[in-house]
Amino acid sequence: MRNFTFRYLPVLVLIAIGIFGANIGARTPRKTIPDSDRLKAEYLFMEANSRLQNNELGTAYYMMRRAAELDSTDPEIAGALAEITIFAGLSDSAGFEKAYNDLRRRFLANPKDFQNGLRFVSVATQLRRETDIRDTYKMLSEAYPNRSEYAVQYAVARAFDYNRGDTAAAAEAISILDKLESAIGLEPNIILNKLQVYMITGDTAAMVNEVQRFAATAPDDAEINYFTGQLFNTISMPDSAICYYNRSCELDSTLGASYLARAEYYLAKGDSVRYGNEVVKVLESSSIDFQPKLDILTNYTRNMYQNPESRERVNSVFERMVDIHSSEPQLRYLYAAYLAAIDSTARAAEQFGYAMDLDPNDSDYPRFRIQTSMQAGDTLQAVSTAAEAARRFHDVSFSITGSSLLMLQDRSEEALAMLDSFKINGDEPSAAMSVYYQQRGDILYRLEQVDSALACYEYSLKFDPENVGSLNNLAYFLSVDGRELDKAEAYVKKAIEKEPLNPTYLDTYAWVLYKKKDYGSARQQIDEVLRLYSTPDTLDTSAPEQTEAADTTGVGAEHAEQVIEKVEEMLDIETPSAEVYDHAGDIYFMCGEPAEAIKFWKEALKLEPDNKKIKQKIKNRKIE
Repeated sequence: MRNFTFRYLPVLVLIAIGIFGANIGARTPRKTIPDSDRLKAEYLFMEANSRLQNNELGTAYYMMRRAAELDSTDPEIAGALAEITIFAGLSDSAGFEKAYNDLRRRFLANPKDFQNGLRFVSVATQLRRETDIRDTYKMLSEAYPNRSEYAVQYAVARAFDYNRGDTAAAAEAISILDKLESAIGLEPNIILNKLQVYMITGDTAAMVNEVQRFAATAPDDAEINYFTGQLFNTISMPDSAICYYNRSCELDSTLGASYLARAEYYLAKGDSVRYGNEVVKVLESSSIDFQPKLDILTNYTRNMYQNPESRERVNSVFERMVDIHSSEPQLRYLYAAYLAAIDSTARAAEQFGYAMDLDPNDSDYPRFRIQTSMQAGDTLQAVSTAAEAARRFHDVSFSITGSSLLMLQDRSEEALAMLDSFKINGDEPSAAMSVYYQQRGDILYRLEQVDSALACYEYSLKFDPENVGSLNNLAYFLSVDGRELDKAEAYVKKAIEKEPLNPTYLDTYAWVLYKKKDYGSARQQIDEVLRLYSTPDTLDTSAPEQTEAADTTGVGAEHAEQVIEKVEEMLDIETPSAEVYDHAGDIYFMCGEPAEAIKFWKEALKLEPDNKKIKQKIKNRKIE
C-alpha cells in the first residue's frame, strides 16, 4: 500500500518557485533566420518559460535544452538554460562552467538588461570571480548612471583590484564614492563603502576620519550617534563605539537599538553577566516600547540559548517579560520558539496555545502548536488544535492535517470523522479541496472501500487536474486491482510529466507496465527508480546557493518560514521502501532473472520482516 503521508514539493520545484518566478520569460527581441530549427527553438523557448511559470521545472529544462541544441547561437536561450542548470544543479563541474559562460554571454549580448546582469553577477560573486564582478558593475553603472547602487558596487569591486597590484584602484574607488556623496549627500551606506575601501588599503587614519566626519553631521541626534557607534564597530574599535552608544541612550531613552548595541558590546567582551544585566534593565524599562524590547529579547535569546548553563536565566527573563507584557502574543510566540529550540516541546506547545488565545486571527500559532504537540507526543492536543483551527479559520487544511495525524496512528475511522467534521460551503480554494478528496481517498482505501476511494481520487482531479498525488494514487490502486490499466497508465504519465524525477511515480509506472505484462518496459522504469534512490546527489547542486542558509535557531518570527522549509527539504530525502524492492523482485523474476529477483525480495524483507508474501517468494524462489 502507498505511503499516505503528504509528500512535500520536491527541492527542484521549490527552487523554481523561489528563483525563477516570472523573470526568465523576459526575452530580448532579436532577428532570427526563418529556418525550421530556429523556429522550433523559438517555440520551445517560449513553451519552456510557460512551464516554468507552472513550476514544471523538469519539463522546462528538457525543452530549453532541446531549444539550445536547435539554435546554439541564441544567447537568450543559452542563458535561460544556464540559469536552470546552475540553480537547480543539473550538471557536473564542466557543465556548470559552460552554463556560467552562457550567463555571461547572455548579458554581454545586451548590457542594458540589468536583470540578466544581476543574475550573472550574483553567481560571479558567490564564485569570487572578481574580474567579472567588476566588469559587470562597470557596464551597469555606465548604462544606468542614475542608479547609485551600481556605482557603489563598481567602486568596491574596483578597490579589490588594489590587492591584485593596481595601486591606482583604491583612489579611483574613493573618487567614485566622493562623486556619489556630492550628488546624494553623506549617507551611512557611502561611509560604509568608503570604510571597506580603506580597509583594503589598510588606511586606519582615513577610516577614523570618515567616521568622525559622519558623527559631526548631527552630534546631538540619537540615531547619528548610534550609527557612529556601529561604524566604529565595523572598523574594530569597540571602545570608541561604546561612547557613542552611551551618548545615544542619553539622548533617546526609547531607542532600543542603542541599548541592544550597548548590551552586545559587553557580550563581545565576554562579560555575559553584565550583558544579561543590561538586557534585563532595558526589558524592565517603562520608557521603551514593546517592539524594541522584543527585538532585544530576540537577540538575547539567540545569543544565549545554546548554552545549557544560561537556560535558567533565559527562562527567568521570559517569565519576567510575561509578567510585564502578559497580553502580547508575539512575546508568547518567541518564548514558545525558544522552548522548542531547547527541546522543551510540551512547554512550547503551551505557550503557542497562549498565543492562539491572545491573537485568534493568526493561523500560524495553531500550526506551530500542532507541530510542537506532536513532537511532545501529545497527539490528542495536536488533533484537538487542528479541529479548533479548522472551525476558527474555516480552513480545510487544518482538517486535513488532523486527519493525517490520525492516519499515522492507524486511526482511520477517526481520520474520516475529522474530515467529515469540516463543513464545506463551496468557497474553499480548489487546490485545497483537491487535497481534501485525495486524503479522503487515502483513508477509504485504508478502510478497504476501494471503489469509494477511487471515486474520491477522481473527484480530487476535478478540483485540480494537476494534483500529482491523486494522479499517482489513482493509477497505482487501479493497477493493484488490475483494472483500467490504460487509464492508469495515462494518469501516472501525467504525474511523471509534472515531476519527472519523482521515484514514487516512476515506481507506479513500472507497476502499471508490469500489470500490462510489458515486463521489459517495467524493468527500465524500476531500474530508473533504483538509480534515483542510489544517487540522491543527482538532485543536489554543485552551484552556489542563491540565498543565505536558513537560521535554524528556531527563534524570531522572521525565521519561522525558513526553518519550516529546511525541515521539509530534509523530509524529502527518501530511501527505497519494501514495496519498491518487492516490485523490483517481481519484475526481474518475470524478465527471467530469478537470482536478481531474490536479492530484491531479501532487501524488501529486511524492511518488512513480517511480510508473509515476500517470505513465501523467497522460500519458493518464485511468484505464486
